[in-house]
Amino acid sequence: MNVQSYELSSEILAKGHKYYVQTTLISSQNRVVTSLFHEGNLLSKQVESYDPLSSSEAVLSLARRCHEERKSRISSLLEVSTKLSKMEDARAHLKLGEALYHQYLLKEAMAEVVRAIKLGVKDSTAFSILGNCLLDLGDHDRALRAFQHGLEISPKYPDLHNDLGRTYLGLKRCRNAVNEFEKAIDLNKYYVEAYMNLAMALCLNVIEKDDFELSKELPSRLVKILQMVVQLKPSLDVAEFNEALAAAKDGQYDKVWEILSKIQEESSKFITDNLSLDLYLILKFDSENLTEEDIDRYIDKTQRALEANPNFADLRNDLGVLYTAKCKLFIDKANLSFKEALKINKDFKKAEKNLKLSENDRQGIHLLLRALLD
Repeated sequence: MNVQSYELSSEILAKGHKYYVQTTLISSQNRVVTSLFHEGNLLSKQVESYDPLSSSEAVLSLARRCHEERKSRISSLLEVSTKLSKMEDARAHLKLGEALYHQYLLKEAMAEVVRAIKLGVKDSTAFSILGNCLLDLGDHDRALRAFQHGLEISPKYPDLHNDLGRTYLGLKRCRNAVNEFEKAIDLNKYYVEAYMNLAMALCLNVIEKDDFELSKELPSRLVKILQMVVQLKPSLDVAEFNEALAAAKDGQYDKVWEILSKIQEESSKFITDNLSLDLYLILKFDSENLTEEDIDRYIDKTQRALEANPNFADLRNDLGVLYTAKCKLFIDKANLSFKEALKINKDFKKAEKNLKLSENDRQGIHLLLRALLD
């Protein structure tokens, strides 16, 4: 491939704020990186790798597609936020808060979740999202209270125990952190992130000299935990992680802490995709602004996800909803065309008949789409 560098950038205006989407082709790493900025700060990034043998045309097409997908998605979610500001639908505000959090729009996500809580939503997810936003913004004390509220609602929710442990870890309360990570693992034996955090908490405990009892027989325990991490997540079986494992065997806990912290920091800005949630919000509250190109991009993304996960029922359902949304778009266009024909010729009987027929189907497809989203 001959393309050495390529960059796209777009500005998004919403509620008086400017957001920037920037997509960069890094040919030396065979990656396309799409980043979101606000007030000069990097909020999040997405990375898509490509085959180094791909043609220049294919790689440039990938970069353009990644850019348009991210720009469209962020724009649509921020537009939904504007529309929901006048509505008192607690569940919708919570869903929007979750979607914004997944895009790492933390302050925007917090505003929606707080609104949902004030409107009476009683769901531990609300406190999980709120706590994670506060934690990412460095407000450990308020994050602690949010996670504790969540656990009062769902005491056996492993994610909340893990998040509470992360908060204690940030406060260097190592014994508390270890207890929470162990609870998370008891509730989910395959919770790789909790194992990773447990290893970090045990290392920090030695560094901070917080609890002597936790340091007993630590080398062998720490090695077993890190080996479990690699078993559960083979992609971590790389030189950097293996260096941490070797350091654990030698009792170099400060080095283990440093390496694991670096691994987590490098992944912290990478967003997790939540296509189903975004689709629900965009189609339910902003469908009139969706173009045929937008829907086709979502269909393409869903189909690509299905190629990697052919037995993922949620993706099959999403695809059905998207095809229904495309039908709605086309019948709206048909309806408009018949109206335009009558504007030109008000006595055009065939267009008048077709308009009446299309109105029936149009109402039906609108009802169908709403029903699919409820």
